[in-house]
Amino acid sequence: MTLRDFLRLFVLTGIFATPFIGLYVAGSMFFPFITGKNFAFRIIVEAILGAWVLLMFIDATYRPKFSWVLAAAGSFLAVMTVADFMGENPARSFWSNYERMEGLVTIAHLFLYFIIAGSVMSVERTWNWFWRTSLGASMIVATNAFLQLAGKADIHQSATRLDATFGNSAYLAVYALFHTFLAMFLFVRERSTNPWRYVYPVMAIINIAVLYYTQTRGSFLGLVGGTFLALLLVSFFDKEHPQWKRYAIVGVVGVVALIGLFIQFKDAAWIQASPTLQRIASISLTDSTTQSRFMIWEMSLEGFKERPILGWGQDNFLYVFSKYYNPKMWNQEPWFDRSHDVFFDWLIAGGILGLLSYLSLFGAVLYYLWFAKKKHLSVLERSILTGMLAGYFIHNIFVFDNLTSYIFFFAFLAYIHTLHAEESAESKKEKPVEKIESGDLAIMGLVMLVLTAGLIYMVNIRNISANIALIESIRPEGIMVPDGKNKEKIALRDVLDQELFGSGEALEQLVQIAVQTMDPRVPESIRQDFYELTASEFEKQIAKDPTSLRMHSFAATFYSRFGQYERALEHFKVALELSPKRQAIYLDLGMMFIQKGDYAQAEEVTKKGYELEPANNDARLAYATALIYGKKMEAAEALFADFKESTIAYDDRILGAYGAIGDHHKVIELVNEKIARGFASSRDYFVLATAYAELGQKQYAIAAIEKVMNLDPSLKDQGTAFIEQIKAGK
Repeated sequence: MTLRDFLRLFVLTGIFATPFIGLYVAGSMFFPFITGKNFAFRIIVEAILGAWVLLMFIDATYRPKFSWVLAAAGSFLAVMTVADFMGENPARSFWSNYERMEGLVTIAHLFLYFIIAGSVMSVERTWNWFWRTSLGASMIVATNAFLQLAGKADIHQSATRLDATFGNSAYLAVYALFHTFLAMFLFVRERSTNPWRYVYPVMAIINIAVLYYTQTRGSFLGLVGGTFLALLLVSFFDKEHPQWKRYAIVGVVGVVALIGLFIQFKDAAWIQASPTLQRIASISLTDSTTQSRFMIWEMSLEGFKERPILGWGQDNFLYVFSKYYNPKMWNQEPWFDRSHDVFFDWLIAGGILGLLSYLSLFGAVLYYLWFAKKKHLSVLERSILTGMLAGYFIHNIFVFDNLTSYIFFFAFLAYIHTLHAEESAESKKEKPVEKIESGDLAIMGLVMLVLTAGLIYMVNIRNISANIALIESIRPEGIMVPDGKNKEKIALRDVLDQELFGSGEALEQLVQIAVQTMDPRVPESIRQDFYELTASEFEKQIAKDPTSLRMHSFAATFYSRFGQYERALEHFKVALELSPKRQAIYLDLGMMFIQKGDYAQAEEVTKKGYELEPANNDARLAYATALIYGKKMEAAEALFADFKESTIAYDDRILGAYGAIGDHHKVIELVNEKIARGFASSRDYFVLATAYAELGQKQYAIAAIEKVMNLDPSLKDQGTAFIEQIKAGK
């Protein structure tokens, strides 16, 4: 085997390994479904990059050739590079974080993957084997998914929505969507050459089943929309195969009829009995998920208006979300780092230039499929691939992308590129290099080996080590480690000292552990070490990223919990400047003022928070709690005038506030109402007993405990101990 053959084989091995990345779950790493796949992909690309550069050095035929797909991909990378370095937080835009593992570093690796695959895999037969390999990998993924469906494997994201080795139902859904169309493409492509071609429709059906059980509405709509478009294209343009044309027309009518019947009977019992169909039937403009999407997209438009040309940079949607936060999103998750729409994501990340450069990838493919002079594929094949693109496009309207879908998409771009790549007049005259001095080749090889090893270490190995160290540092047994001086130190200190791209997430983990050290059983020296380290790291992170609402919010809460109210107030004020309509900040600040005993300030800020969106019951409770501490009982009770039939009026925060100001009669009144209405838990009987005991009514206190012990015998020991305390007057 010649060196050229070896290098080509090495590159092909790396490319053919990428379809199996979706199977990899790095159980020992932080965000195991995300980080392992991304690091594996980056290492593969970096390794084959070095081999490909040597291969081009030896043989000019492996150098890139021009196509409009290449131009679009290059433009996309160039625009996003400028946008990221001119964005709100260039470091975050470049590296992203462990949870997403995107950023410019991923876009660059995808571009390299595209150009290497498009240069080396220039033979149709090689691509056919690659697509078969990808379909084979999808069958392994499907096997894992069906084991989840059968209860033989754990589902990670929810109780019923399959996620296989992806850890996210939407990621699995778009993966299955791609492979459904790919299977049908190969079935048509190989209909005259492969006697085993009928296995492809079976694979398509299996992937459709996987998609169905992910219950991902956007992907399901993508499947229907993509299929409809493919059939429509065949019915209009396939003049060479009248039979296929007739089938396509029947299919178009069938799809329309099925959609109509589904809409007509969407409330039928058999549809409501299926979780997937029920989710699809629930789609409406008033659906809570739909409403939240509209609000996020509205925020995205505001962010776009502020930076219309090059946007905010990748992974910087959090800044837009904070600045233009809509308080009506109080019942959604607290932090959105994506707009849940790929096109809005690119509009925010790269402005109008970023979005247009991303859309140019689709445009270049459609140009070659339908408008280029040379047609390498039949109408039916082009229709299927166009349907796949349409399905992916529709899916992207409702969710954000991920590495596994990116890999498939960029591989597909490389495939279209190789079908239409053009050689320049100069390159056509060139011949492969016949012979190179062995010394020059050895030097070149050594240089590439060193550069590749250095790249893999800098981009991956050190970050992998930090990631593993992070997960080890938050395990109960690994929080403290020996420091070599017969003492112990905080394990997360070493992770943070490296100052790599996961430092923000490491700090958030440190905050959680630091707050837990407030347990009186934890030695004061350890509590102090955690406080000092956390405070120091907040100063570093905020100095690097002063407009991060998330970091200021965490810092404010941290200092408040440790009784450092003035320092907490500084961060609360900055947080309110960054996000003046975010209710949670007002509510947390109000609770801090209550802890300080400044009830007037607590009432003022919680009232502002409540008025931003009165439908938020947490805001109602916070405002009422502040009013009670300020002994404005009538105003507090008025807030719950219409809520006596719910548990809100009897919330622990309300009971705790009345107890704290010594109004034990009110506590007794509310708890007895709560019991009478059937809202009470075991804990409420202990609260009731405490209130009676505070009033010196021991017999009623003991009776309350005896009743809860009868209702729940497991509380006998706890209740007995409590009764002894009551009798002893403690």
